[in-house]
Amino acid sequence: MFKIYGHKNILALFNKIVSSQKIANAYLFIGESGFGKEFMAKYFAMMINCKNGSKPCLSCPSCIQMISGNHPDIFFIEPDGISIKVETLRNVVINNAYVKPYNSYKKIFIIKEAEKMTEQAQNSILKTLEEPPEYGLFILTSSKMEGLLPTIVSRCEIIRFTRESDEVIEDYLINEKKIDRSKAKKIASIANGNYGKANLLIDEGYSRIRSELGDILYNVINQDKALRLESFKFFDENREMIDDIIDIMFSYLRDLMILKLLGSEEYIINKDMVDKLKDFSGNLTGFELNNIINEIEELAFNLKSNVNYQLAIEKFLLNI
Repeated sequence: MFKIYGHKNILALFNKIVSSQKIANAYLFIGESGFGKEFMAKYFAMMINCKNGSKPCLSCPSCIQMISGNHPDIFFIEPDGISIKVETLRNVVINNAYVKPYNSYKKIFIIKEAEKMTEQAQNSILKTLEEPPEYGLFILTSSKMEGLLPTIVSRCEIIRFTRESDEVIEDYLINEKKIDRSKAKKIASIANGNYGKANLLIDEGYSRIRSELGDILYNVINQDKALRLESFKFFDENREMIDDIIDIMFSYLRDLMILKLLGSEEYIINKDMVDKLKDFSGNLTGFELNNIINEIEELAFNLKSNVNYQLAIEKFLLNI
């Protein structure tokens, strides 16, 4: 469960921190979604509270409790819907931060997707972050700095997560997901160093949407505007995956731009769709591709701003 693939520099840093016992009050794990931040936050927490010499030992009471997901001194906070509200932090963090650990070196609070804390929620934990009890530790994970108050960021030691090599992702897929080597190599190439993306690519539902979306974009762009709204059905049926759909569209447009500007397949992410992408790019100018990218960005913004879902999608379909 806790075998680590990649993250060599971060593991070395963890070992240095734990062995020196120079543990900061708070850490911010920053990096793209799917880079393994939450997994490594749990691993770091397990290292810190491990009771044996080789950390984590995976066999002491603390490690076993962590693996079972039932550790009394490690708390997990995540968004409820689209945000982490002040009530959640008061109930989980503030009400527990000044109570001594049950049986651990540190009482640890892991806040996932910390950028989704409301401003009021962030302000509520500022003092606790700055002056926690000696046994308190906060680990925040975030895909971006945007959304985090500068006062929150300034109180954290920042640890940056980056892409892994295709070989690391391939090894992960073979050993953890039991994917055969040939398929794992193909998926790793498309995943572009992202564990989360690799996990999605082995999901049949995601793969179906990814394939259908390429056809839909091609058809919409080449259709009369009067027919484009028929494609709303796809977006309506898959509205729970709209964030993934937007990411896929950005990925396709990135590849189309590379084909148009460089004429090379070397830097293409979606290598399994290169023939379709070539056909697609041949019918569009650089200006038109840029316009589509702008429309995807506006769609993402509108949906996050709670614009009516159907209106936002239909506007996008008509304007690309």
